[in-house]
Amino acid sequence: MKNINDYKALAFFDLDGTLLNSKSQLDDEVVSALHQIRENGVLPFIATGRGNFELDDIMKKTGITGAISMNGQYIELDNEVIYKEAIPKTAIEKLLKAAAPHQEALSFYNGSGYWLNRLTENAEIAYAYTHMPMPAINPEAYLVDEVNMLLVLSRSLEQVDYYKAEVPELNFFMNSPSSIDVTNITTNKGTGIEQVVKSLGFKGETYAFGDGRNDLHLLASADHKTAMGNAVDELKEIADFVSTANTDHGIVNAFKHWGIL
Repeated sequence: MKNINDYKALAFFDLDGTLLNSKSQLDDEVVSALHQIRENGVLPFIATGRGNFELDDIMKKTGITGAISMNGQYIELDNEVIYKEAIPKTAIEKLLKAAAPHQEALSFYNGSGYWLNRLTENAEIAYAYTHMPMPAINPEAYLVDEVNMLLVLSRSLEQVDYYKAEVPELNFFMNSPSSIDVTNITTNKGTGIEQVVKSLGFKGETYAFGDGRNDLHLLASADHKTAMGNAVDELKEIADFVSTANTDHGIVNAFKHWGIL
């Protein structure tokens, strides 16, 4: 990578519902546009709730070399980890206890992969939604392996408030119809932007693009905020610009709006 401050801006992109289409794939026009904005002096980063290990194909196709993954809990640039944060085992055990009466599964993520504590119908629905393979079942792996992010596999938005009350040291936000993302209370995609800017000593502007509730902090931390046309209302309310949907040239239209394409 050339000197970071040779770039005039950094751009941070959510994946599902933003950069990717309805099949969780990259359209050719999006790939082309991402290469072009880099040529135009804007360095792209992924900012996702997905694990870092799920990003190889996307990064290869787009030429993107930096990723805020696991909602800010794990950050890589040029194949090096520049920041990561573990979820304490005491908090995990409190969450497991809170989930048990509702028979809701947890999914555990770290830099090497992901696994479930139990198989449920909601777990199958959640991974079908993101077009990802079902994780292995390993209920005690968290006792020996670091955990950087969790999912509660639930279909009820009301459960967010329940878990916040039961485990206040963790942050909960429903990011898909069948899963609740879980991070440490002080960590999110927005703190991920702050970590990237600080680690690189970057002096320029920042752009953020998203559609979900886990993108609220992402947009709030950026200089220029874009919500997709398919975004949740809360995100549209804080955006500087609302583009068309991710399935209707949303990213390309946003780049044109900001004059970076």
